[in-house]
Amino acid sequence: MISPVFRFHLPHLFWFLFGCSVLWKVGRLKPDPVHEQIRVIIDGPGEIGRISRNDARAVINREEGISIDPGGTVELSTSGHGVVIEVPGEGGGRFVAITMQVWNMLEYWPKKKAALFEEVGKTDSG
Repeated sequence: MISPVFRFHLPHLFWFLFGCSVLWKVGRLKPDPVHEQIRVIIDGPGEIGRISRNDARAVINREEGISIDPGGTVELSTSGHGVVIEVPGEGGGRFVAITMQVWNMLEYWPKKKAALFEEVGKTDSG
């Protein structure tokens, strides 16, 4: 059993990894093996976008300028620990997926999913 001293609560672990205030799970990334795409799904509104499997791999390899259908962008965070997805419009926003989960999803296609988080309590620093 892990000592309570070494236990991290999920939001605090993300604060430590990503350097932001708190991330809350708001959806998931699910593979679509028929179309070779990743579905961006938010709890409530449902699917808000798609990214091709090859584009997701390019993001993990630090390529820039990757877009998401029907609009928006996907990029790797500065630290490299998160895949940042920005989708404009209703139901959209700025979401983060853990890079390792996205990598596992691509490696074990189509068996794995990745959690999608939204930053809460974001503060402007300067």
